[in-house]
Amino acid sequence: MLNRYFRVTKRANQPLPLLVVVLWAIFLSSCSHQRPTSLNTGSALYLPPTLLTINDSLTPAFIVKAHEEHFNRIGSPGVRTIAEDTIDIFVDPENPVLFFESQEFTTAKDRYTNLIYRVHFPEVPLGWSSINLTGGKNPGILIIYTLNSAGNLLLVTTVHTCGCYLAFFPTTATPHDALPKDWPTTSQLVYGYTLPSRLDFRNQDAANRIAFTLESETHRIGDVAVITPKDQHAIQHQVTMRLKAMLDLHALPYQNKTLSFFESDGPRRGYVRNNTKILERLLISWWAFDLYVGEDKAFSSHDTSDTVFYTSLKFWARQASNLKDFPKFLEYWGWNL
Repeated sequence: MLNRYFRVTKRANQPLPLLVVVLWAIFLSSCSHQRPTSLNTGSALYLPPTLLTINDSLTPAFIVKAHEEHFNRIGSPGVRTIAEDTIDIFVDPENPVLFFESQEFTTAKDRYTNLIYRVHFPEVPLGWSSINLTGGKNPGILIIYTLNSAGNLLLVTTVHTCGCYLAFFPTTATPHDALPKDWPTTSQLVYGYTLPSRLDFRNQDAANRIAFTLESETHRIGDVAVITPKDQHAIQHQVTMRLKAMLDLHALPYQNKTLSFFESDGPRRGYVRNNTKILERLLISWWAFDLYVGEDKAFSSHDTSDTVFYTSLKFWARQASNLKDFPKFLEYWGWNL
């Protein structure tokens, strides 16, 4: 599982320390899988509501495997009282929510818009069918659609909100010179999963969507495909998510006030509450030089913390791989938008 922070790119293709290789081998069995079949029994299709301002093709759908397990379901962050004067920040699996906001950035080539989507789950269990290094409560995933000034979708970026399992999906509209060096032509290996290296968005029907298949327990993205309304109807169990602004994560209703889903002060400011990753802290934090390694973070224009949303475990590349500085982040991973 330790390879979740290391991608084979020009920048990242450097020999790993021997210790990292050893630990990676120890946990290999819990992160190496075969390419899954998306439309299988037990899956549920999570769909966003129809938006008036965005084409359906620019909103993500999720195929959630083993939907009968509560920890696999997309939910809604909330606050509850579990004992006198003790509150619990949790994710309610019976109330699925898709959080959204847009951001703009500019490079020497163009002006771009990021459509940013975020979902959360009750937990990654420490051990169910296997030991999960990323076990912990309230984990999440970010899906970022990058559009150019003409409104064409050029790039889809997916990453867990801990900064791990980063993946990129250019589209058929992405210029060849914008791709990282030696970008594969048909498929790519992303931390144990074979995924498409490009998404076909030529002459897209507005009713089509990109569907992200989420594996059981880890919520890893095991498949990505453009699905039609016919494909959607093939999945019997469908769930409609509510849409909320990313700002709502900073103002969860509780009694007569609001509380943030993220720590608002102290050394964990900007981190998701109730989200300690025990195994990662024990096995990785000491050589990654980060006590809070693997913990999920805020990512929005409303986040005022100094927490670095790094996407590489190389401590010297922390700022360069920081998702919060999107142009620099793209440059670090070899993109030339």
